[in-house]
Amino acid sequence: MNVDEEGLRDVLRRVEDAEKENFEFAVGTQMVEENILPMFSVEGLGTIPVPVTIKDVNRLKKVSEPTLCCKSSDGLMSGNKGKKASWQMDAGHIIRHGDIAEIFFRQTVPSLAAVGLQQLGLVENELPLVEVRPHSVLIIERGGCAPRHRDAECEPGTFGVMFLQIPVKNGYEGGILKVNHQKESRIFDNSQNSKRCFYTTIFFTGCEHELTEVKQGWRMVFTFSLVWKWTRSLFVPLPADASLLFAAKEIERILSPWRLPDDAQRRCLAIPLEHNYTVANLSFAGLKGRDRLTASLLRSVNFVDLHLASVRHRMKPPTSTISNTDNPLLQRVLKKEEYRTECWVSSHTDAPLAYQGLEIDFDSEVVYPLFSRLQTNWDDTESRNSTNHEEESSLDCIYCQAFLVVWPKTSTIDLACRSGFMGALDLLECLARTLPAEEVLFVLGRTMTFCCANPQLVWCPSRKPSSPAGQVTYRLLQLCIDLDAIDQGLILLNLITDDLQTVRSKMLAKDQHDIATAEIEGLQTNEIAVTLAKLIALAGWDSCEEAIRRFLTPVRMAKQMEPLTVFVTSLISHGLHANAVYVANHLCPVLFASPLCWKSSTYNTAAEMVFRLEEWSESSNLLRVEGYLELARAIESTHLCQVIIYVHKKLSQFVKNIPGMKHFYQALSQILVERDFFSLRSVSEKGEPIVVNVFKCLLWLNDSAVLKAFLRQITMPTGRNNYCLQVVLASSAIWKVCLASEDGKNVLQMLIDSRLRELSLLKPPVFSWQQMEAEIPNCPEVEYFLRSHQLSTTFSRRFPTVNEARLWANEIFGFGFEVLASPDSQFFVNHRYSATVHVKKIAGGFAVCEITKNRRLFEYDVRQFELRQEEIAELIERRQMEIPHEPTARPQKRRKTTNQERIC
Repeated sequence: MNVDEEGLRDVLRRVEDAEKENFEFAVGTQMVEENILPMFSVEGLGTIPVPVTIKDVNRLKKVSEPTLCCKSSDGLMSGNKGKKASWQMDAGHIIRHGDIAEIFFRQTVPSLAAVGLQQLGLVENELPLVEVRPHSVLIIERGGCAPRHRDAECEPGTFGVMFLQIPVKNGYEGGILKVNHQKESRIFDNSQNSKRCFYTTIFFTGCEHELTEVKQGWRMVFTFSLVWKWTRSLFVPLPADASLLFAAKEIERILSPWRLPDDAQRRCLAIPLEHNYTVANLSFAGLKGRDRLTASLLRSVNFVDLHLASVRHRMKPPTSTISNTDNPLLQRVLKKEEYRTECWVSSHTDAPLAYQGLEIDFDSEVVYPLFSRLQTNWDDTESRNSTNHEEESSLDCIYCQAFLVVWPKTSTIDLACRSGFMGALDLLECLARTLPAEEVLFVLGRTMTFCCANPQLVWCPSRKPSSPAGQVTYRLLQLCIDLDAIDQGLILLNLITDDLQTVRSKMLAKDQHDIATAEIEGLQTNEIAVTLAKLIALAGWDSCEEAIRRFLTPVRMAKQMEPLTVFVTSLISHGLHANAVYVANHLCPVLFASPLCWKSSTYNTAAEMVFRLEEWSESSNLLRVEGYLELARAIESTHLCQVIIYVHKKLSQFVKNIPGMKHFYQALSQILVERDFFSLRSVSEKGEPIVVNVFKCLLWLNDSAVLKAFLRQITMPTGRNNYCLQVVLASSAIWKVCLASEDGKNVLQMLIDSRLRELSLLKPPVFSWQQMEAEIPNCPEVEYFLRSHQLSTTFSRRFPTVNEARLWANEIFGFGFEVLASPDSQFFVNHRYSATVHVKKIAGGFAVCEITKNRRLFEYDVRQFELRQEEIAELIERRQMEIPHEPTARPQKRRKTTNQERIC
């Protein structure tokens, strides 16, 4: 039995006709009270009495911006181009403090809006959720008008517009406001009594409106945006109306075949919505007028799900030459229609979902014809990307039509999974927050069934747009844990250890030779490793051991080394020490065998793993510690520094309390302090020099041998500026730690003495065109020139084009190519030359490079010498203030010696 589409169409049509009077799209009111605003104030002008005099109108014009035309939502400009007949002033210029202004803007204006909004279909309890936000003041004189246009919903939550017409002395004639919606119009002639009466006009955004020419006088309007300041309920409760309740029962009867859907039935039904909606503001909470009632009627059926879809409709002529005919009727027949869904919104989340490729079948799934749209009803997002000439030449008619789409609730997750798995995950996480656990477990089971049947659609990295690595696995694991769905979690564990590429290849391959190399999803990220350890703690190791073994092959471990080290640490955190040792025993040989192929973060997590294994006596292993120490001896100094800092940050509470950990940390520190620190210029994540963080860790360790070795390294004479010593003494944190103890003060004193001794040996730079420290290993000719007395030279090589010459110069000089670096530039720290390259053409069409030295390197050296002199003065002053000398013993009074003492 199929769904009766015609019966559903008839029920909805009857409801729309019956409720037509209750849902207006534009309303207007003349104020009976003539004194709702006796005056208002404007910045720079003072008080403006109402009715507004012509003199005050002219004053207001001076602080307003002329608007020669109106800008419609399609981005096209039109209107009076020959005369300035309208002006606009931002509402921010109106002063809103003071008794009169506060009463008007906080009480009068919202009450005026409330009267009109109820006629537009808002219920009474929704009115406090609406903010009436002042937008602008419009002034239109004789000859001014506004063409037919549609206001764009610039602010999120905007759904309506309110015009408040202010009385102007002598009033005006003409200026009729016409609001159009579908095939209906509402006409508001507010010119009568305009010299003393206030008028309000309220309509939905998306309605087209126009203003006829003002034939006499002045028209002044305050404009307001109607915005949802608080989120209202997604659906309105159906009123106790017999016809509506009967319609809801009829809709439930018509859709009853979807209680037990089968493959032969229609997938979904799409109902065109009456009002216009932008993609940004499409939501169930933001539905307008009768659209909201229609959604509430369908929502009353508990076995279906509702979605909103924004569909772009493009009418475009085919490429055949016959389309160029002058016959308009034939052109209309030949136009090609294209539909593309821009956005899907679920009633569960009321937010866009990442559905991909889920389209509405306009031949069989649309309940009744689309509402008529004018060709001027362009969609903002696309029309701005093409020029007016392109639009006119292609004869495109583009607009977005919103649909209310209904399908069986049991089909929701299946459709979501096939239309972009990330969208299905968004939906599933929302259901987990809003529905009872039993219903969510059913949906999770359907999701895992889809994953088992279509792993390539879930994890295949070639799907566009692809999700971040590991996000699908992490979110599914987290859902299984949150819902206590251990069985589903174990299914997922087995899936991510399977050869996903092999599964896909077997489906697509014609024979066995077409099967691709196997890959696994596995542990793509550290957060997956942490979550998986949590699942194993809940399910038990025996249930997971077989799947975990599939991770532990050398090839797979090498690809996902870092997450596996985090996995071991997480197992320890959950008390699974024996299982952590099992994984570590497989992991460490691969880790230690290739010391130079891991990322710097892998060294950190591996160190944490080895440290944590030393926490438990039964998992402590001296060979494992020695293996990591051998690894530490092979890696770069920067990476080793990061390991020292990382372990201190993560495990400082364990290191000092567990002897094995402390000895391990001391051994790592000893390896580090034997390195050369002179070239160590890396910085931490917070931008602090890494050597400063290492020094703080060693001060905390308080091992005298390690500390002395470190101090000996950074105070070693270098013959030039000692960067490490400089940044250590510039760190306020180092001073704070050292000044807290006498030993620290002694260390600080030694550092200062060493730095002052080094700085005192520096000599002022002497200018010379010989840049003797220049190194250009890729071009000996240029290096020889830079070290010579010559000022400029032309490189011997001739280039076929200017572009090739520029590429060569950029390759050789890098940052210095045609860049006169400032005297403070860090470029000169590593590049001891300064020159400018000029590319020019020569006879025969060739190009050459003229290289000219400049003084920037010398200026940099002078500036650095001046900074070092300033540093000397600062260090001496700070030492005297913060490290006071110990008071010496009072000298004894000198005694005269006797002659006998002299003889002796």
